[in-house]
Amino acid sequence: MNIKVHTMQKLLSLSVILVLLIGISLYSGYSSGQAEISYRTDIKPISERFPNLTGIEKVYWSGSTIGGDFGPTNYVLRGYVFLSQAAAAALKQDYVWENELIIPKLQYDFKGRLQHWSSSDDFDAYIKSSSYTGHFYFDQKQNVLYFDVER
Repeated sequence: MNIKVHTMQKLLSLSVILVLLIGISLYSGYSSGQAEISYRTDIKPISERFPNLTGIEKVYWSGSTIGGDFGPTNYVLRGYVFLSQAAAAALKQDYVWENELIIPKLQYDFKGRLQHWSSSDDFDAYIKSSSYTGHFYFDQKQNVLYFDVER
């Protein structure tokens, strides 16, 4: 009889541990998913990460980490930078832009206006440090940059 009680206690303990592990796993998946959904509009973090980027009037961006709970992690930054007329004019003049067909992963309501994205390898090299991978794209008609980078 003691063996049955002892076995039942072990099974109950294992069940509780399994439920806790599943709960923790689901919670960490939920919390990391929530981080990707939060959007920010503060300019300072973007201007600090990309100090050569000038003429910022408004930003809309999101940042999230990549990787597990242990060890080094990278982070992804995606967003839009709305530029002043002067800053946009300088970009148009200083860089050669090539048309790109992209669908930004971070959505923004442009109120029905279509975006015409273009890219410049020279601008990418100038605007982001070598610790970042990814690209900046420029809509020359709306004076908006879209970025999708990882560090």
